[in-house]
Amino acid sequence: MHIAHKREDKIEQPLLEHLLGTAEKASGFAEYFGKKETAFLCGLLHDIGKYSEEFQDRIKNNGELCDHSTAGAKVLQSISPVIGNLLGYVITGHHTGLLNGGGWGAVGGEKSLQGRLKKEVPDFNAYSSEVTADLYPPLPSIARQLADTKSLEECDQGYCFSFLVRMLFSCLVDADFLDTEEFMSDSKVTRGVYCDFAELEDKVIQYVSKFNNPSEINKKRREIFEQCLLKAKEAPGVYKLSVPTGGGKTLASLAFSLRHIRYNPELRRIIYVIPFTSIIEQNAKVFSDVIGEHNVLEHHSNYDFEKNDEKNYNIKKLSVENWDIPLVVTTNVQFFESIYGNKSSKLRKLHNVANSVIILDEVQMLPAEYLIPCAKALEELVNNYNCSVVLCSATQSELERFMSEKITAEEICVNTSEMFDYFNKTRIKFIGKITTDELISRLQDVNQCLLIVNTKKQARYLYEKLRKTSGNEGLFHLSTYMCPSNRFERIEEIKERLEKRQKCIVVSTSLIEAGVDVDFPVVYRAMGGLDSIIQAAGRCNRERKKELAFVYVFDFAEDEYKVSKSSPFGNYLGQRQSITELVAARFEDVTSPAAIKEYFDILFSNASISELDKKRIVKKLNEGFSWNQRTDFIFDFEDIARDFKMIDDDTYSVIVKYNDDAEKKINDLLSGGLTRDKLRSLQKYTVSLNRHEFNRLRDINAVKCIGENIGILISPEDYSKEIGIVFPEHLGVAEFV
Repeated sequence: MHIAHKREDKIEQPLLEHLLGTAEKASGFAEYFGKKETAFLCGLLHDIGKYSEEFQDRIKNNGELCDHSTAGAKVLQSISPVIGNLLGYVITGHHTGLLNGGGWGAVGGEKSLQGRLKKEVPDFNAYSSEVTADLYPPLPSIARQLADTKSLEECDQGYCFSFLVRMLFSCLVDADFLDTEEFMSDSKVTRGVYCDFAELEDKVIQYVSKFNNPSEINKKRREIFEQCLLKAKEAPGVYKLSVPTGGGKTLASLAFSLRHIRYNPELRRIIYVIPFTSIIEQNAKVFSDVIGEHNVLEHHSNYDFEKNDEKNYNIKKLSVENWDIPLVVTTNVQFFESIYGNKSSKLRKLHNVANSVIILDEVQMLPAEYLIPCAKALEELVNNYNCSVVLCSATQSELERFMSEKITAEEICVNTSEMFDYFNKTRIKFIGKITTDELISRLQDVNQCLLIVNTKKQARYLYEKLRKTSGNEGLFHLSTYMCPSNRFERIEEIKERLEKRQKCIVVSTSLIEAGVDVDFPVVYRAMGGLDSIIQAAGRCNRERKKELAFVYVFDFAEDEYKVSKSSPFGNYLGQRQSITELVAARFEDVTSPAAIKEYFDILFSNASISELDKKRIVKKLNEGFSWNQRTDFIFDFEDIARDFKMIDDDTYSVIVKYNDDAEKKINDLLSGGLTRDKLRSLQKYTVSLNRHEFNRLRDINAVKCIGENIGILISPEDYSKEIGIVFPEHLGVAEFV
C-alpha cells in the first residue's frame, strides 16, 4: 500500500485517502469564489510524487529526502500547458512556498517553476493505478473557471491570474495541513467559531442603545450609526465611512458589517484592519465586550495565546493560521503581507478573506510607497472574490483613486459636511517657528496638554527638558522606544488622569494619533502633513467638553530639533509640510473636507508611480502574462514577497525584562530554544530598532544576540518605564513614531 503519513502508533494513512481528503477540503474552500473543480484538481495531484519507491522508502524506513512536489505539476502540464504553467505554482510550492516563474531559459532543477518542470524526478507512475481518470474533475469546467477570472482592466490580467494562484495555493495548503492534522491527531480537528451574525448585530444595537442619553453629541453619533445600518442593505462593493473623530466609527462600522452580512448572506466574516499595534488591543476589547470574546480573533505580533484563563484560547491559536473565525482584528502589515507573501504560513489564511467585509480603519495611514499594490489587492478582492471593503477615516485619502474607474466608492454617510461642521470644536492655529524654551514656557501653567512631535529623538529630548523644568508629576512620554506592554499601561494611566482632571502633560510621537481614545483640552503638534495634523486634532476636545479648543501647529526653531531633509523620512516629511502650507494659505479651515481633498490631490498629483509602487509590484505581476502568449505565466512570487515589506527588513527586535512575566518567558526562551510561539508571547515586551541603534547597544554589550535580528536587553537598568530603552548619549538619527 502506498501511504502518505505514518503516526507514532504505526498507523498508516493511505496515500489516495490523503489526496481525496485534501482535494475535497480544498474544493470546499474554493467554492466560495467559484473555483471548486480547479482546487479539487490541485488537491488530487499535489502529492502524487509520493507514489515513487524513493518516497515510500523515505516515509516507511526513514530513507533519503526526495522531491515529491514536482510530479503533480508535470502531470498538469502534460494535460494542458496553460493549466500546468498556471497551477504548477500551486503544487510545486505547497511545502516550500510559491516560486519565481523562471522563464523558458530555466534549466532543470533550478529553483523556479520552469526549472522544476524540467527537473528529473523519481518515477511516480504508480499513481495512475489509484488516481484514475474517473477521479479527475472535467477539464472544460476548469478551463471555464480560469477563463472567468477576469480583471476590470485588460492591462491588469496578469495581476488577476497571479492573485488566483495565491488563492488556490491558500486553499491547497490549508486543506493539506488540516487533512494531515486530522490523521496525525486521529480525530476531526476542531477549528473556528460559527455564529449567527443576525444575533451579533442585535447585540451591537442593544449595546449602543445603552448610551442613548439625550446629549446632542450622542444624537449625532446615533445618526451616523443609523446611516450605517441603512446603507448596509446594498450589495457588496467599496464603501467609504468618512466620520469625524469622536463620531463613533468603530461600532458604526461593525454594525454596518453585520447588517451587510444579513442582507448578503454569502458574506461570512469581518476583517478589521488597523494601522498600528498600539491601538489594536483597544478595538479588539470593544468588539469582544459587545459580541463575545470567543467570536473575535486578535492577530498581530503582540498577541499572546498562552493566557491560561482565556476560554477557547486553543481554538483561537489555531485560527491564527487560517482566520476561520467571525471577526478578525489585525494590522495593515499582517493583512497585506499575507496577500503578497509566498510562504504557506502567510498565505494559508488568504482563502478565508474571500466573501468577507474588510474594514480598513484610518486608511490614510497606508504607506505611500505601497498604495498602488494595496489598492489593487482590495480591487481584486471586490471584483473576483465577493468582498466588501469599507474605507474608514476622518481624513479620506480617496484610496479608490488607485483602483479601476469601474469601481465606485459609495459614501455611507450622506451628510458628511454637516457632520464635520458639528464635530469640529477645535481650531488649528499655525504659529510658525518657536524655540523649545518658548514651547515649554507655554506649558508651564497648563494642567492637561498633548504635545506631538515627528520623531522619537524629539520626543525624548523634549520630555527630558520638561522633566528638568517641571518635575515628573503628571508628565508622560510615549514612543516606540517603549515596549507595547509599557505603552498600553501608560495610555491607561493617561486616560485615568484625564478623566479625573489631574495634571497630565504628554509628549508623544504620532503613534497616539491613529485611534487612541484620549481627550485633551489643548494640543501642540509639530508641523507635518495635514492628515497627521487633523488626526492630532482628533485628540483635542473629543467629547466637546469645551465650546472651542485649539491645536497649535509649530516649527522647531533650533537646528538640533529639525529633521534632516536629506534623510528618507526628512524628504517624506518635508514634502507633506510644504503641501500643508499651500493648503493652509488657501483655506481658513484646514479641517474641512474640501481642504483635505485638496491636500491629497496635490500630494498624489506630485507623486510618480515609482513613489506609490516603490518596488513595482503591480507592474511586475502584470508583465508576467501576455495576451500574445497566453500559455505563459511568469510570476516571480518569491521576489515579490521579498520586496513587499511594510516594515523594513533592516529592523531588529530587542526583548526587554519589563516585568516578572517577561523575565519568566525570557528564561524559558533561553533554556528551551527559540520557537515562534515563545517569540510571539514576548512581542509585548519587544522594542523594534533600526540597525544603527541595535549595533550601538551591541557594541557596548547592552544586548545579548539570540538569533538573526533578535537580542535581549541584558540589564534592567538599560530600560526605563518612563522613556523605554536607555541609549548612550547622542545615539541615533531622527526616527518616525
